[in-house]
Amino acid sequence: MIHLPIDATDEDLIAFIDRWASMLEAEDYDAAYNFTSQEPQMQWTPTSLRDVIKAYGDAKPNQVVTLDGKSNEIKQRKFVERWGRDSLKIGEIWYDLNIDGSVSDLTAFFAILDRRVGLEIELNDIHLM
Repeated sequence: MIHLPIDATDEDLIAFIDRWASMLEAEDYDAAYNFTSQEPQMQWTPTSLRDVIKAYGDAKPNQVVTLDGKSNEIKQRKFVERWGRDSLKIGEIWYDLNIDGSVSDLTAFFAILDRRVGLEIELNDIHLM
């Protein structure tokens, strides 16, 4: 599953994850699940994506991810780190999710995989940072 060209910039990677977050904002967990690949050991499903978001913080029943978020004591991180191209995994993306319009400490972690014909983005985990 190739997501981006091999020469994608950090800005391209963040824009890709922004699109993923907008799917979560629309509560289209199936689309968000299918937009990335997933770390097999984590056993992600569309339902588990929903459950981790709905269980965050005060766990209001209708809370959702929002693309935009106002800052509070937490500053949103959208961070790309790249390593050498000596292996399949060449970097990672840290992306703090906004919940109900506010920056949160719920962070999605993605691996950047070099498939030689393009980059694949793999959801590894979502947890508190």
